[in-house]
Amino acid sequence: MTANHQSQHASPHAATARQTSASASASSHSMSPSTAHSFSPSGSRDLAMNGIYVSHVAQNSHSNVWVPQGNGAHQAMVHCNSLPRLEKKRHAAEPAYSPKRMTEIERKRQYRIALNFFNKKPERGIQLLMAWGFVDDNAQSVARLLFGRRGLSRQMVGEYLGVLRSSFNSCVLQYFLGEVDTRGLEVDCALRKCLTLFRLPGESQKIERIMEVFSQHYAMSNPTRVKHFRGGHKTVFILAYAIIMLNTDLHNKSIKQSEKMKKDQFVNNLRGVDEGGNIDREVLCQIYDRIRDEEFRTGDDHVAQVARVDAAIQGHGKPILTETPRRLVCYCRLNQIMDVRKKQPSTSHERDVFLFNDMIVTTKASGVAKRSGAQLYALKMHSPLLGARVESFNNPQYDFGIMLILPDNQRVAFNARNYEDLCRFVADVKESISETQAMESVRLELEMERISLRSESQRDSGLPDGEEDPDAAGQPRPLGPPGSRRLSGHSLDSGVVEEGYDVHA
Repeated sequence: MTANHQSQHASPHAATARQTSASASASSHSMSPSTAHSFSPSGSRDLAMNGIYVSHVAQNSHSNVWVPQGNGAHQAMVHCNSLPRLEKKRHAAEPAYSPKRMTEIERKRQYRIALNFFNKKPERGIQLLMAWGFVDDNAQSVARLLFGRRGLSRQMVGEYLGVLRSSFNSCVLQYFLGEVDTRGLEVDCALRKCLTLFRLPGESQKIERIMEVFSQHYAMSNPTRVKHFRGGHKTVFILAYAIIMLNTDLHNKSIKQSEKMKKDQFVNNLRGVDEGGNIDREVLCQIYDRIRDEEFRTGDDHVAQVARVDAAIQGHGKPILTETPRRLVCYCRLNQIMDVRKKQPSTSHERDVFLFNDMIVTTKASGVAKRSGAQLYALKMHSPLLGARVESFNNPQYDFGIMLILPDNQRVAFNARNYEDLCRFVADVKESISETQAMESVRLELEMERISLRSESQRDSGLPDGEEDPDAAGQPRPLGPPGSRRLSGHSLDSGVVEEGYDVHA
């Protein structure tokens, strides 16, 4: 990978210090889709070798989870993007749509679109994943999809797992936590391991529900340890909830140091919780010390990566980058061309370009942060990709020209440093534009379907226009198939733009 076109896994802060030859890194530009794994309860990974699905059999149930393939030439009969009529009930009959032939790139694009919807509205995203055949319509398959799959916001995974009054979501939660190996761990260590996989919702009722399932799973995994508690998994539940509160108290910056919970307070608060007995003081003190020394942290995801980029970019009018559906596709160093008819020095107007799945941001390196030493960037231009176009060009002045036509028809020209960077950047932009356009088409079609269903329900219930049918309130409306998707070669959802992608197409 050249320094001119960096994978999003490489920190943009170090890009200015790295300049390597294009030939030495051509093979590492894209991330292999084999990084998208499915996990078995024992913690081992089941890899899809040549097929589309990974199968898992446990407790007489069968589940399939789609795994991206790396060969863009592959074609298969898959679910098309046209939407069927949406049923009002979740478990409706099979959607009435016919399969069409899709390339692997189109199939991956469709998959990414479903993930985008999940990262905005988890219930809708899961419905799309089911309708498009990426995951079976059962709780075990959904749990395995959520467990460690790249491209999913850990915040939204927590929101989905914490949904109350849904037996399906409760089953997903049980299967999900069942995938975590907590054997031989102390309660707080097991809880820490679980919380790397998702972020707890903010509502206390949702936290309580998750802690209930966690305590039951922990008790089954650690029968010898739980024997020390009179109340069994009930005591584990109380202790786990207290640990969550302790973590919040000790690491909340808005709480003054003098007001934070002391060790004796933590121990005293848990007196008599073990069916009238006390949990061993030494155990509680060790838990307190571990939580004090190290805060619970959710594992890294694409949202955290975008947040780091957002913190590094400065300037008036900077857009809000930290939205859960937004992914960093690639980072590339280009030279902006002020006039395509005039030759300019090869080092002038150097730009650091951040391409997201729905937006492009052009910056200029502006120094480093005093405290952290991280690279800082000054904002030069930003634009949504919906309605944008990109094409390559060459003339006597510029061999590797890139013309970006923004939605307002403004033209921004760049020059890449070699043909490889040109091809890869143009391919990334074209695919991101295609994903954005398909995403918008799906959104509009879903909105029209929602309005149609609402009108029908009002007529059926006799309610006047403008009033909701109370029977439908709060019920997730299942969705049929839509959009198309590319698995970004550089984003955290795994997948690639294939090497044979024609940038002049």
